[in-house]
Amino acid sequence: MDPVKASVPERTTIYRFRATGEDAVGYVLSKGIYRLRWQEGTAIGRCEFDDVGGRIFRTTRFGEKELGGITLKGIIHSHGLFEGGNLGWLEPDGTVLKGGYIFAEEEVGRVEGPQEQAAAAALMLIFLPEEEEEDREAKRFD
Repeated sequence: MDPVKASVPERTTIYRFRATGEDAVGYVLSKGIYRLRWQEGTAIGRCEFDDVGGRIFRTTRFGEKELGGITLKGIIHSHGLFEGGNLGWLEPDGTVLKGGYIFAEEEVGRVEGPQEQAAAAALMLIFLPEEEEEDREAKRFD
């Protein structure tokens, strides 16, 4: 194995399912979370893990905000004021599902790489809510 390649951490790609297929929307590299735009990564957050699970932080203009986390079993939890609680989970094959007890289950994306838990939590806690907010804004001006 190439010693230079061995020292560079692999990235875990985050894919979002859409009606037209899937798009790579971001990735996790080391402890950073990055958004993909025009094939370039922009840092938007970070993740921390311990023996209980992981926590996801979103970078803001004034610092950072903890959004939620993921258990070692793959359950994704939000700290959100109105939509807090369990949002979904990570399947063993890397598929990320939204919903559960009240809402129907929906496959929203998949993750591929060594840091699947961090990437799945980032998809549910950062990428999906921001995309939903953009959709609401676009509909507001229609």
